[in-house]
Amino acid sequence: MVAGAMLRERGFAEAKRLCYAGLDAPTLLGEVTGRLRRVVLFEALCAQTNDPLSGLPTQTIGDGPIGEREHRTYLEHIYFTEDLDDQRRMVQRRIPVARLSDATGGRLERALHWREISGPLGLGHEVLGVCTVGRALWGKVCLARERGRPDFEEREVALLERIAPHLGAGLQAAVLRARATAEPVGDSAPGVLALDDHGRVVQHTATAERWLREVAPLGPDWLEGDGLPAPVWMVVGALRRALTPGTERELHEVPRVRVRARSGRWLTFHGARTEPRAGRAGETIVVVEPSRPEELAWLRASAYGLSARERAVVDRVVQGAATKEIARALAISEYTVQEHLSHAFDKVGVRGRHALVKRLFFDLLHPALDAPSGDDRLPILPA
Repeated sequence: MVAGAMLRERGFAEAKRLCYAGLDAPTLLGEVTGRLRRVVLFEALCAQTNDPLSGLPTQTIGDGPIGEREHRTYLEHIYFTEDLDDQRRMVQRRIPVARLSDATGGRLERALHWREISGPLGLGHEVLGVCTVGRALWGKVCLARERGRPDFEEREVALLERIAPHLGAGLQAAVLRARATAEPVGDSAPGVLALDDHGRVVQHTATAERWLREVAPLGPDWLEGDGLPAPVWMVVGALRRALTPGTERELHEVPRVRVRARSGRWLTFHGARTEPRAGRAGETIVVVEPSRPEELAWLRASAYGLSARERAVVDRVVQGAATKEIARALAISEYTVQEHLSHAFDKVGVRGRHALVKRLFFDLLHPALDAPSGDDRLPILPA
């Protein structure tokens, strides 16, 4: 039974309040979807946060019949085959919510994830909401009903459309509040996992296990591939797509995803593939390491809502380039360079180039760091 207008309005007001309540991302997703459950009928949900730079999922919460094995199958095999492009199109076309029935022309079986996972589990109609700020994807919420139940109604879709941008803003704000640290915590060396073609861990370093446990608890059978954190399977799927690209863009994509660990540190997962050799098949290598300062800075730049051109200007400011050099490199006027910088200053809440670089790079890593008085030289950071 569809909730009445007054109940829907109350649900929207509660969800919107939560989006600006200073919650961390997983808690925010859980609380907002909990409010949705009171006013929208569904039997299964999947909500996630996304890395706005790559668009890839980083953390996922779910409820319903979809378990760990199905979730792994989705991330490793289905997401990169179909859903990644579909969600990118929604973001680019500014379509915040879509019903699966509309996307498939009423034939749910045309969707790969429905054929392989949702349908066999007895699920039917679905609605997907993408949580964006501008054209940066910060998360998504997918609701599903048991097979045989009616489709989501227009007023339910409209409610999700109203909530999605606020949820995007809330997830963005959660990143701004997060503070990673570059201070050494034990061994900061990269960790390495080697997976066979069945997803089993055939080799790993102690550092890799430690980084994985910072992301999520490892299941008792994690060496068999069950219970590994989602970013591992995201990188495996991204690597597969990079090695068999369907478009020019995919040809140049790097299988990499950043995720914030439970300790507050940001970690970067990379993927690679070894060549088969005598007596040993090829293996998938996953490298886990603390994110570099420039990676975190651009994550933060996305959170502040800098446009692509503003980021390009800031990138050259970080390299120590003068206004004239930036104008020449980007083929724009010096006036336009200053205009982009002014907009960046306003969005980040600083005055001047030194303060901008410090806010984006160093406040994120060393909150107490401050340049010596009178020293206005810009630091040169590794590319």
